[in-house]
This record gives sequence, structure tokens and C-alpha cells, in this order.
Amino acid sequence: MCEGVLEWWELVKVRIRDFIIGYCKRKKREERREVDRIQRLIELEYEAGNLGGSFDWVRSATLKAQLRELQERKARAFLERAHSGFLEHNETCSAMFFKSVRARQSRKVMHGVREENGSIVREPEDMVRVTTDHFQGLFKEREIDVEQGNVFLEHLSRRLPEDIREVMEAQISLEEVESALRRMGKGKVPGIDGLPAEFYLKFWGILGPVVLEVLKAILETGVPGGSMAVGVLSLLYKKGEVTDLGNWRPLTMLCVDYKLLAKVLADRLRTALPYVVHEDQTCGVEGRSIRWNLQLIRDSIDSIAWVEDRGLPLMVAALDQAKAFDRVNRSFLFRVLGRLGFGEKFIGWIRTLYVGAGCRVSVNSHLGDVFDLSSGVRQGCPLSALLFVLYMEPLGAAIRADTGVEGLLIPGSGGLRVKMTQYADDTSLLLCKDSCLTRSLAIFGDFTRASGAVLNHAKSSVKFFGRWRGRTDVPGGLSLCEGALRILGVHFETSGSATLNWNMRIAVVQRKLAMWKARYLSFMGKVLVLKVDVLPSLLYLAYIYPLPASLRRPLVRLVFQFMWSGRCEWVARARMLCPIGEGGRGVPHFPLKLDAIFVSFLLTELAHPVIHTSGYLLRVFFSYQARSVMVWSNTGPRAEQLPWHFGHAAKWLREHPEVEVARVGLDHRHLYEEVRKAGSPAPVVGISEVVWEGVQARGLDNRLKDLNWLSLHKCLPVRSIMYRYSLVQSPTCPRSSCGREETVRHVFWDCAFAGVVWARARVLLGLVRGDFVLTWARLERGVGRARGTDRDRFLLWLLMSLFKRGLWEARQNMVKTGRDWGVEGIVRRVEGDLRGRMKREERKWGQHAARERWKGGLGVVCHLDL
Repeated sequence: MCEGVLEWWELVKVRIRDFIIGYCKRKKREERREVDRIQRLIELEYEAGNLGGSFDWVRSATLKAQLRELQERKARAFLERAHSGFLEHNETCSAMFFKSVRARQSRKVMHGVREENGSIVREPEDMVRVTTDHFQGLFKEREIDVEQGNVFLEHLSRRLPEDIREVMEAQISLEEVESALRRMGKGKVPGIDGLPAEFYLKFWGILGPVVLEVLKAILETGVPGGSMAVGVLSLLYKKGEVTDLGNWRPLTMLCVDYKLLAKVLADRLRTALPYVVHEDQTCGVEGRSIRWNLQLIRDSIDSIAWVEDRGLPLMVAALDQAKAFDRVNRSFLFRVLGRLGFGEKFIGWIRTLYVGAGCRVSVNSHLGDVFDLSSGVRQGCPLSALLFVLYMEPLGAAIRADTGVEGLLIPGSGGLRVKMTQYADDTSLLLCKDSCLTRSLAIFGDFTRASGAVLNHAKSSVKFFGRWRGRTDVPGGLSLCEGALRILGVHFETSGSATLNWNMRIAVVQRKLAMWKARYLSFMGKVLVLKVDVLPSLLYLAYIYPLPASLRRPLVRLVFQFMWSGRCEWVARARMLCPIGEGGRGVPHFPLKLDAIFVSFLLTELAHPVIHTSGYLLRVFFSYQARSVMVWSNTGPRAEQLPWHFGHAAKWLREHPEVEVARVGLDHRHLYEEVRKAGSPAPVVGISEVVWEGVQARGLDNRLKDLNWLSLHKCLPVRSIMYRYSLVQSPTCPRSSCGREETVRHVFWDCAFAGVVWARARVLLGLVRGDFVLTWARLERGVGRARGTDRDRFLLWLLMSLFKRGLWEARQNMVKTGRDWGVEGIVRRVEGDLRGRMKREERKWGQHAARERWKGGLGVVCHLDL
């Protein structure tokens, strides 16, 4: 008998896990037996052939396809587990961890590695023990000065409203828990119980009420279940010496039931943060953005240049904390929550999740013993970032309240001075006096004694601007940043910051495209790579700096060299940028897209004035420049001399008068589409949108779509086109028996060889629809609205596309190698492709369903099997 619902739930999870493990073992054994059986059948076929019997090529090919499918399924399962993080992460990290140790051939025991008889020996127990000892010391609670902490708490003037506090302490509901589950990331590493979020989601109709009862019991008793309280610590390498455990970030893999409760509390806490967290802090607070921090630093540096004739100085200090999340003192954190007005009930719920929490280190898939987490907030818990923001609030309040810290005067703000901007543990100070930096560091020292936070002097630096540009002495003992100052992933210099940052981003794009070039991708696959992998790597910077003019052509050149694999571009770039319905491939116009993002962000910030200090600088610099598309009033100062990025945005607005802010200006996607349409080329004469989309019918392979698209453009590299550009010596057909000029139509229709191929193809086309008449117009532009069902029309176009590909590949092979496939070679390839499609659909839908899908208009496969 179980004493309570928590003990019962732990027993249920153990039984579920054991059942799943047993099921997977049985399934794996069955797959192994099936692989052995197929391999034995293949061997028997070859043995029969070697003994003089007939060799069944069709049966052998079928068996090999089945074996290949089983192997691919196994590989996909492995990759999915690796992608989820647990397998790949632990094995990769451990390999990197001991790489330099093996190279040094150390003679002392170092992280579980020692030398015996001239060889390196690694003991998992030693590795786990050393790692456990390191992180147990890191998460050990440190003594703090309570009185000093009270001084910092006195600076907290904001209080949580009573009605918000009542909502936060209300009983949790099933709807809240289900919403948290559905918003939880899929494909993530499960906790120590092994049950992922997908399992809960699949059986939520059964598990939902049970999980809700378990979570309520935890909140009432204040004691989480056994597996819920224990997390698995996985190490993520950052940078630096790999043998130094300080260069590995500890990520905690938590059970899903724990994360559900933490996510529900995090959702409630997120609604309270705007009431108690100052606008200088932008991390984790709804409606605030990290872009505000970067925009403030960027425009503050430019505002100094704007009034440089007045000789204003500015120093920007980027402060970093050492192991910020891991050093959080929980007693100080709970006192901060109480000072801000959070109720004792809600604080007790937070204490339930963190007090008594344990952890086990995972190294090379070996788990260490459980040790207590006496300090820190778990990196991997939905609550961690929000709690850390509250933990840092006393520091920001103390610096803002100190009269000895004088910040930068913001024009247009009515005398407001900004002293700092924060994003989680990254704190940037904007100061105008040496004594201000010294005083700020003294306040941080007091905060260290009060909370346990430690300033990382190695990663904290200062850069001077304005009148102080070129200064080398740094007050306070911090290091001087001689190059660009890196804040939140963006580099800031006295001038040329945009070019510096974009050069780095384009280098990243170049590396990504070089990696993808090794893959044999279709046009549609390459466009997908550009949209999913390349463009997202540019978006973060696009909100801060527009792309400089000097880098636009190199970026576009990179994109189209990737699209055409460095070969001749047969279709104009302007056409390639158009969507499929306009004869293009939908290639993103990168410079235009990045400009639309930057301008729409500025217009959005002007249309909805932000509460952050960066909004004042934006209105000073850009509100007058955007007066043609935004409501503008002459109530504040405006800059006559604009920084480069604002001047670029103003010029862009003047060059695109078609922008209507009420309709598209505040959405960069609509803005991009409107501007792209205004500059797109005229439609291709005689080819409608229906035709362009028809030749790219859904269900065709991407390479068939590419061939149909190039054929319709008449841009395949046939000899008549290549002769025009002096790439070949003769425009005649490469087949010696022809001698006519080789055009696209000639390759696919007029050539005598093509006529024989289509005579064979008409037999298969007639099996789909007996009265179908094949013409060049249909071969070039698709079947259109030919009589028959949609399935019949697709099958007709599929067959025609396959024969077109066979003709083109046969022509290319003959030109390159001199060997002619002949008509039978093309027909065999088409037949093999059809059989493969049928087999794939049988494996996907089952044999009966696949036959039903294909027999309606196509007895082709059945005909081929006879």
C-alpha cells in the first residue's frame, strides 16, 4: 500500500518506464531477427546464382530495398535520440573533455584520466567523482551579510498589487497545466524518469487529472516526489581550456512533471514582473526586448558624436558575473520576493521546488551520486531566468538610487539620466565620470557580500567614447577594451560598428553555405536552406544595424553562387526572387528583407512609444525623418545630423513611397512583400500563374519541378543557348543522326530520338486515360484542365515529367561520357522510378491502400509487374 498520491505516482512512473524499456527491447530483437532473415535470403539468392541456377534480380532488389529501409529506420531513430541531446551531448562533451588530456599524456590523475604502462586509462568512476566534487562545491551555499542585504532591500520601492498577488496564489487548474504541457518544447531530453513531454501529451486524457492531483499534493505538503526533486546535470562546453570544468555550463535535465509545475508558476510570475522590475531590465519581462538594450547603447554612443562639439565624455562598462545562475543565494532571493510584495503562499511554492533539490552528474552516460543543490537556480528550469531577474533587481535599484553615480543625459527626456541597462546578468553602465565607475563597482562589491554574486573581472571591460576616445587608463581596476566592445552579441566601436558586425555575420553565412554546398540539393531545397538556416542567423543583427551598401553585392553574390552551385546563372536574379506563381523560385531578397526588418522595427517603436530609455533617443533622431508615414509633433528636440543607420532608414523611406504604414509598415513581412512587388519584373509574356504552378504540381519530386521550371523558361543549357554565349562550337544536336539545331523544344519533342521515346510513353499514358492526346503545349505547360480526375491529371503529368527527365539525363550522359542509353534505357528508368514510388506508398499506407490510390487512373505499375 502507498502512503500517499506522491508515492503512488513514483511507483506508476517506474512501472511505465519498465514497460516501455521491455517493449523497446522486444521491438529491437524483432528488428534484428528481420534483418538477419533478409540477409540470409539475399545470401541464398547469390548462392543459387553461383551454383548455376537462375538469379532473380527483382526479388534480390526487393530484399535489398527492405534491408535498406530497416537500416535507415534504425539510423533515423539513433539520430532522433542524438538530436534530443542526451546521447550526442554527453558523448561529445566527454570526448572533448579528455582530448587535451590525452594529447598531454599527463602522469597525474586528472579528471579521471591517468597513465599506466605508457597508456592512458580513463575510469568512469573517477570522472564522475571529480565532476561531482567540482559542482557540489559550486552549488554550496555561501555565507552572506544579512545586514548588507537589508540595505539593498531598502532600495526596492515597487510592490506587487494586491489583486495580482491573489491571482498568483489561486489554486492551479487542469487548463493551466495542459496549456503549459502544450507549450513545452518537443524532442527534448527527459529527466531521470525517462518520460518525455510527448508521452504526457499522448495520454493526457488519462494522465491529466492524475498529474493535477500530484501537483496539488506537492504544493500542499511542500515536498516534491523522489524523481521530481532530482535532476541530471549535463555539461555543455562553452569555450576555453576543455580540461577546466569551469568552462562547462551545467544544464539540468528535469522530469516533465516537475517542469509542468515550474512552468505553471513561471507563467504566473511572468504576469507580475512588469509591476516590480524596473524598465532597465529587459530579460523575461513580457513586452520588453533585448533590442532595447542594444538600441540604447548604439544611440547613446551616437548621441555623443552628435554633440561632440560640446566635448561630452562617455564610458561604457560591460560587467559580467562569474557563474551567475549557480551562485544565487536562495535565502536572499526569498527575502527579495517578500520585499517586492509576493505572498508567503507563492514564495512557499517556489521554496518547495528549490529547497531540498538534488542533482546527479552525467559524464559519458555514467551517473554520479545525488548531492544537494544548496544555492543557484537550475539552468533548465522554466523559473530560473525569472527568479534571477528578481534576484538582480536590488543591485539595479541601488545603482539608480545612488547620487554618486551620474549617468548619461538623454536628450528629449526632460533631464533623465540613464545609468545602466540590464539583461539578466549582463549589466552595461553608461557613465560620464571616473568616480561614477568607482562608486558603481563599490556598490557591486557590497552586493557581493549581500547576495553571493561575484563580478568576473576577466570578462568585464570598459571602452571610452566622445571626448575620452583614445584614453588608456581605466579607473576601478577593470580592463580596457582596445577593440570593439561586445555586448549581448553585438560589437560596438567609435565608428564603423555596422560594417564590423555585418562582416562577421556574412562570414558565418559563407561557412554555412560552404557546408550546404556539399549536399546535392534542388532549387527548392536550397531556398529552404536560405530561409531556415541562413536568414535566421542575420535577423538578430538586422534589428540593430542595416546592411551597409558595400556588403550588399557580396551577400547577394554568395546567395546566387549557392543557388547555381557556382555555375552559369541561366535565369535572371530578379526573376529568381519572384514567387513560383510569377515564374521564380522564391529566393529571399536578403538586402531588401533586412532593410524591411530594420525600418519596420523603427516605425513600430515610434507608433507604440516604449517605456524604455531608448525610446527618447529614437524620437530625437528619427521621428522627424519618419514624419511622412507617422504622426509627428514638434514638441521635442530633433537631430539635424543623423547617425548612419537612421540616415539609411530615412533614405529608404523616401525611395519607397508605396509604404502605407497603416497597412504594412509595422509588419516587416508585409512591408517586404509590398516593396518586392513594386520592384519585381513584369510577368513572363504568355505564361499565366496557373501554368507556373501547374508544372510544379504538388507530389512531384523537387528535381522534377526544377526541370519543368527551367524547361518552361527555356533556360536549360542546350547547345543553341550555349553557342550564343560562345560556350560550345556548334549549336547542332549532339546526336550524330540528327544534325538539327538543339533547342529546348528539340531535346524534348522535335528530335527523332525523342519521338521514339514518346511513342513508348503513350502506351503508359493510355493506361491512365485512353483518349489523352500528347502535344508539345501539354508537355511544356502541363496538362492544365484536361478531362479526368485530379489524380488522373497528376499521374499524367508525373509520367510526362519522368520521361522528360529521362530524355534530359540521357542527353547529358551522352555529352559527358559518349554513351547512349537508348530508348529502352530511358523506359527502364521510368519504370524503375514508378515501381519505387509504389513500394514507398505501400510501406507508408499499406499494400491495399496504396493499390487503391494508384489504380484509379494508373494500371501502370500493375502493367509493369506483368
